[in-house]
Amino acid sequence: MATKHEIEIIIAKLSAAFPNWKVSAYTVQVYLEDLSDIDSETLEAAVKMCRTEAGRAFAPSTGEIRGAVGKLRGMSTNTPSPFEAWNEFKRFVTSSNYNPEWSHPLIGQTAKLIGMRDYGQSNVDDEPSWRARFIQCYEQLLERAQNENLLLPEVKGYIIANGARLLAPSEQVKLLAQRLSK
Repeated sequence: MATKHEIEIIIAKLSAAFPNWKVSAYTVQVYLEDLSDIDSETLEAAVKMCRTEAGRAFAPSTGEIRGAVGKLRGMSTNTPSPFEAWNEFKRFVTSSNYNPEWSHPLIGQTAKLIGMRDYGQSNVDDEPSWRARFIQCYEQLLERAQNENLLLPEVKGYIIANGARLLAPSEQVKLLAQRLSK
């Protein structure tokens, strides 16, 4: 986890790269609050990624830095693109392997949600609609995973503690039904 000193160095480097950036004591406090849960090596790489981005005229916000952390994590885990995931899904289903070892857990989650066995029994003419549903589902799961990965620990804790209370009544019922079906 990044220390106050490491975050101060990051802010100093950003100030050098963006000389018009006005840094205050609150800037250090906010950057510390928002970035201290990230390990210093990853944080440094994400800041460099933001700082050297073509066309960037202003210092990155903490949200932009967290977004860069998410991109780095995605690259390092070799998360398949939606079309790569679709090809893997299709390859396994056409081989009648209903217990595959997926290269990424999101492919398995998507396969389960869209009904992998139903796809194997469907008409060849239905493939474009299956592909569209698979990719849409995969992209939604990927976006959710990326968003959850970027949440501050305090925000995750708040959601866990208050999540059901924050949902509309109909969503609370769906959440309860999901929990009971597990």
